Amino acid sequence: MKPITFIETPFVEKFGIPRQPLLVNEAWGRMDFPKNDFFAEAFRGLENFSHLWLIFSFHEAIEEGVKALVRPPRFGGDSKWGVFATRSPHRPNHLGLSVVRFKKLEFLADKISLWVEGVDLVSGTPIFDIKPYLPYADAVNEARAGVFQDMPEFKKVEWSCVAPDDEEIRILIEKVIGLDPRPSFDKDESFGVSIAGYNVRFQWQESGFMILECKHTHPEKKI
Repeated sequence: MKPITFIETPFVEKFGIPRQPLLVNEAWGRMDFPKNDFFAEAFRGLENFSHLWLIFSFHEAIEEGVKALVRPPRFGGDSKWGVFATRSPHRPNHLGLSVVRFKKLEFLADKISLWVEGVDLVSGTPIFDIKPYLPYADAVNEARAGVFQDMPEFKKVEWSCVAPDDEEIRILIEKVIGLDPRPSFDKDESFGVSIAGYNVRFQWQESGFMILECKHTHPEKKI
């Protein structure tokens, strides 16, 4: 298989990325395609769907190999589960599947750009295929997910420094940190994460997260 494109997102590193899609609607994604005969026709009718499936590669985990047993972050790294019972990237073929919200399709002079929202992918992730999400077939009301049934809780986030003027980026940063991206160890120390062109340092304090520092590194493209 060869990628059909690569997605650009606000996340340039794995740390801090939401662990499931659609948890953070402000997490945008953009996929560019050549404006040739195939792609000019392949997107016909896509605007009729509110959500799409992205089939992608966990490309940054390939060198780490395959693991039969993994430690899901939900359990703080204390419990081992079989890889097929998790969303771990350490899979036999390192394939992933994410549902995202369709935002818009742009036909530009030299390319076609597909914008989506709610991504959980690092920028540069190879995309192998795009499929429409069908509610009657893809949503199962009686489905069970065991301990993964409930959506993760967003923890309180406050600022002790100047927040970005752009409200959408500010909300994006707050939601990413509110989902608690910290590893299971060293919970008391401060952590740094790169989000949407900002280097952000944060720390857990009593009942929530405090953002200690937020430095702009470069202009960030967004919808």
